[in-house]
Amino acid sequence: MNRLKKVIFAVGIAAPLMGALLLGIEPVLAVGPSSTIVSAETSASLAPEEKLSKAKEDLTKALDLSLKKVDSLRSRLDELNFPELSREEELKNEALSNLDAYTDYYGKAKEDLEKKNSLEEVKNLAKDVKEHRDTIYTPGVEEIVRFVLVFYNEDVLGTANDRLSKIETDVKKLDKLGVIKEANFRGKLDDADKLLQKAATLQGGAKEIILSATSTDLMKERKPSAKEMIENSLNNIKSVYTIFLELNQAVKKALGL
Repeated sequence: MNRLKKVIFAVGIAAPLMGALLLGIEPVLAVGPSSTIVSAETSASLAPEEKLSKAKEDLTKALDLSLKKVDSLRSRLDELNFPELSREEELKNEALSNLDAYTDYYGKAKEDLEKKNSLEEVKNLAKDVKEHRDTIYTPGVEEIVRFVLVFYNEDVLGTANDRLSKIETDVKKLDKLGVIKEANFRGKLDDADKLLQKAATLQGGAKEIILSATSTDLMKERKPSAKEMIENSLNNIKSVYTIFLELNQAVKKALGL
């Protein structure tokens, strides 16, 4: 039985990646700068200087949050390694350059904010920041997120395929030991394989769109979009891990564990 337990341990298919699959990578955007000004302006109980102080404080928080998201995306990009002169490296460098531009913009906005001496000046700066966020920052961040996510999905898909291969090997070992019949588990194993094949097709389609696209608009015109393909691919992988857990329980039950 010790030998059987070792095999079952090898088939132990708890899914450590499930949390990552559910989290995804979402471009959390900064608090709307215009709304932060409104909150200060509508505080009737505050004196004029207090309104100004609160407006500057709230806008500073919004700018800091945007800078934090930029740093987070930069860290994600830095984790990706591509062949020199490849299309992937080119897009990564473009994304890093855009992030540098966002950092410069928000850093300068913070410097300008410190020099503002009236609520009206702060409101005007907030409007400029909001316009930049809506027209440049948000579309740019969403494009970078898609780029990062497609390679994250690629890694997750590879791990799931490796896991399936290992499970199939362990089921065959148990079958040779005469304690279970592989045929009883073949259906779920085949289902998992089909889901991973679909996930790979979706992943390949999303990657093709991202590597061939020259603008965010071009990417948005494709149906399904790269984002939809990645999400569907991840959902298929999530279903595969559910099958892995079911297989684990079924094997344990067959062995009386």
